[in-house]
Amino acid sequence: MRFGTRIGKGQWLAHGGLLLLLLGGAAPAAAQGGAISQGYQTSVSSISTGALVSLTASGSGQVELAKASNAAHLVGIAAEASTLELSTASGQHTVQVVVGGSAEVLVSDANGAVKTGDKVTVSPLAGIGMKATGSGEVVGTALKPLSLVKTVVQQAKGADGQNVTVHVGLVPVAVSVVYYSAVSSVGTVSAFVPPFLQNVANAVAGKVVSPLRVLIGTIALLLGFLAVTIMLYVGVRSGVVSLGRNPLAADALRRGMVDILIAALGVLIVTGVIASAVILA
Repeated sequence: MRFGTRIGKGQWLAHGGLLLLLLGGAAPAAAQGGAISQGYQTSVSSISTGALVSLTASGSGQVELAKASNAAHLVGIAAEASTLELSTASGQHTVQVVVGGSAEVLVSDANGAVKTGDKVTVSPLAGIGMKATGSGEVVGTALKPLSLVKTVVQQAKGADGQNVTVHVGLVPVAVSVVYYSAVSSVGTVSAFVPPFLQNVANAVAGKVVSPLRVLIGTIALLLGFLAVTIMLYVGVRSGVVSLGRNPLAADALRRGMVDILIAALGVLIVTGVIASAVILA
């Protein structure tokens, strides 16, 4: 299998077969006990076992190697086989992607040493994970430290443009693709946004949405529902009181309630538009 991620000037990360050979001889079974996978089409001739993959931006349902630009569409880990295959894909190039259970994942120390319990996210190296230190999509939780598995050394470009040495190895990971709010975010806006709200916003927008936008959109929706609740309560209460005082005004009260319902619906629509505009912007 081939893995073509360029990580340094004139250097290519070893092709999948060579990388797996360096990491321990024959290609390992990336999908371990209890792994659940799903078949996907891909335009890539082959994807290395253990590579992180994301859906392509084209909306075709195909997958490609995960990188920073498509991290929001992360779906799982490429595998050769799994315990349970939910579906298979047909076409010239296909791959089974582990979406649950455990799998061996290509992980580097590009963002620091990976230890047991660390969240694994997309790294600047396409298809290779790293330790998650900030909020974002993660593929799962490391079940073993990188220091205890066989690794290969590669040269990569750091954030400052300088060459840095990274170690890449196959680390067992409990696969669960979710939005992760880092502990370091405590005291910031993301600390006030529940993970499920962030996941919903990301799914609706098709990208990673700023926690501040999620918070503003949620507040707008809550205020809209509160306004509608107050309008309905006041309208019904006033109608009941008026009807008790003047039973002959029933027709006028019904027309008034219809007007209130229309106004409440209008408030909900406006609120929904505002929340959508904030999240999708």
